[in-house]
Amino acid sequence: MELISRGQEPLDAVQQSDARHAFRVMTSGGVALLPLSVSYAIFAHTALGVERIYSLKKRPQTKPNGVIGNWDIFQDVFMVEQRDRDLVRCLTIDHDLPLSIIGPYRADHDWLRTVQFGALHRSTKAGTMDLLMNAGPLHNELARLSLETAQPLMGSSANLSGSGSKFRFLDVQESLREGCDIAMDYGTSRHINSWEMGSTIIELPSWRVLRWGGLFEQQAELVKKHFGVQLPARPTSGSWTLV
Repeated sequence: MELISRGQEPLDAVQQSDARHAFRVMTSGGVALLPLSVSYAIFAHTALGVERIYSLKKRPQTKPNGVIGNWDIFQDVFMVEQRDRDLVRCLTIDHDLPLSIIGPYRADHDWLRTVQFGALHRSTKAGTMDLLMNAGPLHNELARLSLETAQPLMGSSANLSGSGSKFRFLDVQESLREGCDIAMDYGTSRHINSWEMGSTIIELPSWRVLRWGGLFEQQAELVKKHFGVQLPARPTSGSWTLV
C-alpha cells in the first residue's frame, strides 16, 4: 500500500496533484483510500476494484455504492426538474456545502461509455444513482477528471459496514487501510461531527431525506429559507440513514 501522508488538509494545488495520482491508480484497477471533506472514503473505477471495496468493508451486496460527481455531471447525466437543479445549486454552489443526491440518470450518457457493467451495477439501483458532490478540492478534481475522461469512480465511506464514518486516517480500520493500493492522510476531515455521519443524501424529485448527514441542520435551514420547504428533523433515536 502506498501512503501519502500530509498530516493536515493541504493547499488546493497539492490536493489536485494528489487527485491526479489517485485517479491513475484507480483507473488502472486499484482501490484508493481518500480524505474527503465529509469523511474518509474508499473508491475504485473497475468492476474488480469495486468488488474489493465490498470485500474490504464487508458491505452487504444489496447496498449500492455512491459515485463521485460535480455540478456538470449532475446537469448532464441526471433527469430532474428545474426545481431540483435549483436545490442542488443552492446547497453545493451558492453555499459551498457537500451533498449527495439519489435520482434517475441517463444510462446512455457518454460519461458512462467505458464503465464496466459490474462496477455500474454495483453503483445504481432501479434506474437511480447516488452522486456525491462538492466534498472538497481532492474530490472536486477527481470529479473533473472523471467527466473529462469518461471514467466514473464508485465507492463508499472508508469503514467496516455499519461502524460509522471515519474522520481521521488512523480511525479507519487497519484491515481496510492495508487492503487499498493507495491511501492518503490529510489529518482530520473538515466536516467531522459527533453523529459520525458523512454527507446528507436527498432523493430527487421527492426531496425525501435518505440520510441526515453531518451538515444537515445547516442545509435544512437553507432549504426552508430559499424554497419554503421544511425537511424532517434529524431523528432523536434510531438510525440517521435510510439507505
